[in-house]
Amino acid sequence: MDWLGVSFDKIAKFLKHPLVLVGFGLMLIFGVQNKLIDKGIIPQLNQQDGSTIAQLLLSYGFWLGVLIMLLGFGLQFYRAYNDKEIKKKESINVTEIVKILTDKYQQDSESKNQQIKSLTEAITALSKGQVIGSDAQIKAAFEALEKGDLNLAKQLFEKTAKQGEQNAKQTAEAYRNLGALAFLDNTEQSLQAYQRATQLDPDNAEGWNQLGHLLYRLGELDQSIAAYQKVLDLGNKYQDQHLISVAYGNLGIVYKTRGELDKAIEFHNKALEINQTLGSKEDIALNYGNLGVIYKIRGELEKAIEFHAKALETNQDLGSKEGMAINYGNLGEVYRIRGEMEKAIEFYHKSLEINENLGNKQITAGIYNNLGVIYKTRGELEKAIEFYSKSLEINKTLGNKEITARTYGNLGIIYKTRGELEKAIEFYSKSLEINEKLGNKEITASIYSNLGNVYKTKGELEKAIEFHTKALEIDQSMGNKEGMAADYANLGNVYNVKANKSEAKHYYEMSIELFKYIGSPNAQEVQSWLDDLESNFIT
Repeated sequence: MDWLGVSFDKIAKFLKHPLVLVGFGLMLIFGVQNKLIDKGIIPQLNQQDGSTIAQLLLSYGFWLGVLIMLLGFGLQFYRAYNDKEIKKKESINVTEIVKILTDKYQQDSESKNQQIKSLTEAITALSKGQVIGSDAQIKAAFEALEKGDLNLAKQLFEKTAKQGEQNAKQTAEAYRNLGALAFLDNTEQSLQAYQRATQLDPDNAEGWNQLGHLLYRLGELDQSIAAYQKVLDLGNKYQDQHLISVAYGNLGIVYKTRGELDKAIEFHNKALEINQTLGSKEDIALNYGNLGVIYKIRGELEKAIEFHAKALETNQDLGSKEGMAINYGNLGEVYRIRGEMEKAIEFYHKSLEINENLGNKQITAGIYNNLGVIYKTRGELEKAIEFYSKSLEINKTLGNKEITARTYGNLGIIYKTRGELEKAIEFYSKSLEINEKLGNKEITASIYSNLGNVYKTKGELEKAIEFHTKALEIDQSMGNKEGMAADYANLGNVYNVKANKSEAKHYYEMSIELFKYIGSPNAQEVQSWLDDLESNFIT
């Protein structure tokens, strides 16, 4: 029903105000009384029969009721308007605070969108007062969050979680909110919160997904797989295709780290197929990029370029600067492996420019590291050290163990090149320790190989063979053709120094075959070593 062009349901909420109800009651009572007096049913009072006040009430009671009712309408309208403004302000504050926190505590790009979602839910819960704490405490927590300080908000969620154990789902939500904040600055606290959340509410996929990210961060790969498998099971249970694709993508990332590349490709292709059906371009770009990384590891460089180019094209369509920066960096890495250094530098600098503008410190550090690799390859060692040091400084600040380990390894290469062998071993050992804890097979194999080269230079040839063989075993288990080719070449060099020419020739030939297979110019260098060997080889 419309009244003066306004539907009744829009004004119904204003009728509930106490003053409106009182005013309406007075109007009704005095309106009926006036009608009864007009009809003569109730005789009018004269000066002698009623007091002045009674006469005033009888004469003006109806209009008093109208006035009170209008006042009630006004107060209720003001309250509704004020609530709307508060909610609008809260919404703005939530968005701004999430941006402040994600800028300060930068996360792995793979999980960034999921982390933003969890953070938004946590801060929205705080804004709605869904914590145990006074208004002053909640306000103080908000003001601290605006400065990037998580502690007060975490304390409120922790208190809420502890006092609400009797209500499992509500308590689980409090633990998830605590975990979302601690995810940024305290891995152990976040892990404990999400573990408790999954115990209390095992049907909540977000809790399992975040738990999987934390376990992956800590290098607990088997447990991480188990958590992501729970996400997959819940996606199948509720027939949620997006959830299933997220689980497949995360499982692909873990299997890539474990070196099980065929399994990783299988999961990423499954995720890609679902996201193409859903039309989710952002997720499609991620899947393309992940597949490109795996094909790079396998030495299938043309395929790697193909997938990274598809990811770049998709992100350009989306206008995703962050996605484009990642794709440029990945393309730079592939061209570096192919020996096309100028093209690699071009793509790295494109990536660097975007990431510096976005303030994305984590990826900026990765690009600095990659530029260090190129300048090292070109023999510009001081420039290489400059870029490696920039990378190391950022990653230590961010607490990013994976890239810190990689940078230690690259500094080891520089010091080995400069002949500072003990310093080289020191940096390689730092890198090896972190990578073994993370379960990162690709980098672990690379460090073993580098240590083998140092011990060869020192003349400790048996130790050199031991480390190169360890590297080869890992690369073979991963199907890493580029790594295997380098390992064969390194073993050939050691046997050459040992004057075991037949073994040296055997390993050189295997290396050349693989380098040619992946289209690497390193095949020519190894061929020149084989030619030198054969020119002095007496059968």
